[in-house]
Amino acid sequence: MIVYHGSNIDIKEPKIIQSNRALDFGFGFYTTTFKEQAEKWAIRKCTNA
Repeated sequence: MIVYHGSNIDIKEPKIIQSNRALDFGFGFYTTTFKEQAEKWAIRKCTNA
């Protein structure tokens, strides 16, 4: 199975870091099977930086 992560950087080894931020689904390394969805998230990260 191929999964995609919507990031604007290359992730070699994902690390789960706990913080006090409330996330929609809790802590984790979120992926999707939809390449287009990951691309949209990566673009959002670049424009919101």
